[in-house]
Amino acid sequence: MTKRPTEAVMDLSAHPGGHQDIVAALPEALAECLAVAPRVILVANNPSISQADFDALRIEASDVVVTFNTCSKHELLTAESVNVFVHGFNAPDRYFFGLPYRPELRRLFDRPQASCFTVLVGCAAPMSPVPGVMLLEERIPLPALWNYPVNRPGGKRYVGPSTGFNAMVVFDALRDRLGYHYQVLALGFSTGGGKLWGGHAWEYEREWLAGSTVQAVPLKATPAAALGLAGWWAKLLGRR
Repeated sequence: MTKRPTEAVMDLSAHPGGHQDIVAALPEALAECLAVAPRVILVANNPSISQADFDALRIEASDVVVTFNTCSKHELLTAESVNVFVHGFNAPDRYFFGLPYRPELRRLFDRPQASCFTVLVGCAAPMSPVPGVMLLEERIPLPALWNYPVNRPGGKRYVGPSTGFNAMVVFDALRDRLGYHYQVLALGFSTGGGKLWGGHAWEYEREWLAGSTVQAVPLKATPAAALGLAGWWAKLLGRR
């Protein structure tokens, strides 16, 4: 039987980053949170995600909530749960998307009872470790990430895995490698929120998600979720 690309054997000399150990990179405090977490909930930057979608998850203090880059759904987050902020590296300009944190996100870090963590992924420039920050270089040696498509059908190169996909695969792998029992949920990881940027291999990422144990949480049937943001605006403008 032919192996899927995500299952292929890794040649750790094929890309930079093959030396990395995701378990060794995991901060101790975050490892302690994951060890008792019932769920790791990944929240996409999808404009169709509503307060009702978030409320339906009934997030508790031991749940780990993961958001990405600009964390556009920051208004839904609370300091009562564990919050993990994952930021992807912009190699041409050498900065991490979403950093430095805006005041509306700093409020979560500044609360006395807050459990907030930062994860930096895809770093392609020399960086010194920062205490308490999980640093993962490009590319992460897990099969789904290591074997990520390099070239698009037309020949132009992909920039690599999306920040959300990096995080999804890493948290899925940490659960298995450390014997954790949390469930991984993905909220808003769909095309229902508008146009996807062409730099990532979205079909490859969706195929992995469909074949994984990650639970994709459907959005409630709001007009924007049902039509997609672009379709919703087209319908609205068509009435004028």
